[in-house]
Amino acid sequence: MFKYLRSEALPLTKQLVERFANMRASPTERELDLKRVKHLRTKADHGLLLPFQWAIALFEGEEYRVNGQHSSIMLSELDGNLPDDLVAHIDYFQADDRQSLAMLFRQFDDRRSSRSSADIAAAYQGLQTALKDVPRKIGKLGIDAVAWYNRNVEGLPVAPGDDKYKMFDDQNLHQFLCWLAELFATKVPELMRPTIVAAIYGSFLKTDEAETFWTSVARGGVEYDDNHPATKLYDWLKALKGQKDADIKPANLFQGAVYAWNAHRKGKMISTIRYDTKKGLHPIAE
Repeated sequence: MFKYLRSEALPLTKQLVERFANMRASPTERELDLKRVKHLRTKADHGLLLPFQWAIALFEGEEYRVNGQHSSIMLSELDGNLPDDLVAHIDYFQADDRQSLAMLFRQFDDRRSSRSSADIAAAYQGLQTALKDVPRKIGKLGIDAVAWYNRNVEGLPVAPGDDKYKMFDDQNLHQFLCWLAELFATKVPELMRPTIVAAIYGSFLKTDEAETFWTSVARGGVEYDDNHPATKLYDWLKALKGQKDADIKPANLFQGAVYAWNAHRKGKMISTIRYDTKKGLHPIAE
């Protein structure tokens, strides 16, 4: 395999950066991805860089860069205008053969150790004492749903990527997220999709009656009333759950859920769920 030799922490200097950026690359190294370089440059511009973890492998009497390609190249493009007080932690390894180089490469940023969107969401939720009893999976689902609703229904700007989980800071959402945890206290996979929860959120904003209706849906609808909107919606979602190839897009799920909600608010019974979006999304009834 490979053998760890030693480590050192060195201040970032133009000479160190250029040395690493121009070092002989391990044959296992990834192709340069300019999007990764740009991503790191954005972090540099916003003061979000951490000390760098670089690595060198000694193989057949030569030094090879085995970690640090994108960060060192990004830093080299700063033309010496480097972040203050940052260092590079450089680890040295011995690789006896090419298979050792490949195994060493696999130890950096492996997929099982990387921060997922769920991890990021949980981090922001964890800062909110009021949400301590909300399961992390439900909290993330709720924010994903609110983001979809804001963007697609209200036409509001939504922070890109994982930045949307900063919405956990919005105390106006805490009541909804806590109630959502109660709604999903019993597992209801039929309802646990972002655009279905977006419809739940939209109706929750309109009236307290939303809690009664969606609790009924979560319990399978209204007993002995097959044409009640809550029953029809549950049956429709349950049927879709078993159709892996169903031609239903996320917006169709929202549309169908809102259709059932609107029928309920109008006191109407329904024979089917209408979910076509060609004429736009249904307004949510108050």
